[in-house]
Amino acid sequence: MDVFELIKADHRQAEELFSAIESADDPTQRYEYFEQIYQVLNLHAQTEELVLYPAMREYEETNQFVEEAEEEHVTAKELLEEIKSLDPDSSQFKSKIKKLKEAVEHHVQEEENELLPTVSQCMKKKELQQLAQEFQQTKTKLQQDMVATLV
Repeated sequence: MDVFELIKADHRQAEELFSAIESADDPTQRYEYFEQIYQVLNLHAQTEELVLYPAMREYEETNQFVEEAEEEHVTAKELLEEIKSLDPDSSQFKSKIKKLKEAVEHHVQEEENELLPTVSQCMKKKELQQLAQEFQQTKTKLQQDMVATLV
């Protein structure tokens, strides 16, 4: 498995959660889906920032993508924090979820159609496999830390 498969798996998980939250009628269930989105997106963003983006800075062809991707992460994290305090039955909650979904869709599209293909041209297969291993290990560690803070 390479790093692209791991990243795309996270993207598909986020897409499924956005579909679930949009179709949820019960505000409690809607908030539960939001909590999952919150964890998935934060975990994914932190892992990319710690593993993928530093590796991308090593190549002139991919360095240009890093700044924009990091800005998109900041926007998503700000929206996540705003949504966290909203009533899941409010129109504002639904509106912010829609805005977050659109921001994430834009990020995913750029990442999958521009960034990842460029990375694949720059890095050798072995580098991509090592990056995948580091990505998975970092994500697992962050997940454990996240769970530990909840207990």
